[in-house]
Amino acid sequence: MNGLEQVKDAVAAALEKAGISAQTAYSPGWAKAYTGPVAAVGLRMGESRGAALNSYLGQRTDPETQVIREIYGIRLDLTLSLDIYCPPEEGAAGGERVLEGLHQIMLEGLPIGLRPTELKWEEASWDPDTSMFLRRGSLACSACFIAAAEEDGTVFSDFILKGVVENEKYPS
Repeated sequence: MNGLEQVKDAVAAALEKAGISAQTAYSPGWAKAYTGPVAAVGLRMGESRGAALNSYLGQRTDPETQVIREIYGIRLDLTLSLDIYCPPEEGAAGGERVLEGLHQIMLEGLPIGLRPTELKWEEASWDPDTSMFLRRGSLACSACFIAAAEEDGTVFSDFILKGVVENEKYPS
């Protein structure tokens, strides 16, 4: 799983854990299947600053094989879309309840590898494509990943979002 997918999955999982329905990928009309408010987590914008693997973090030794690997870090600055869809029977007010929950999650419910910096939202409006109320929102955050170099130093293992997924051989 790539880094962006890990971030979207982590945010969606935090929303679900707090009782807010969430989807990470969607196409036109997907929200029609929901009977209550749902948050769509996507990517609005992202960038990696500096070198791709810009932070040498040290070395780790595999306890089973005693192989030493160098560990590097990367930071991505992202703006995620957090669009809230509400069925007509919920009205635009259903989005307000979800928005309140989003604020709480951004303060205390995200993994340590995600650092929120800004949550923005627009006024609720009717979305004719889904026949639901829509409140577009966005979350600016940074995501911290780690990667281990292979023995020859040229290939990196999967990038792992800090605080979400732990590689059993090389825990974060």
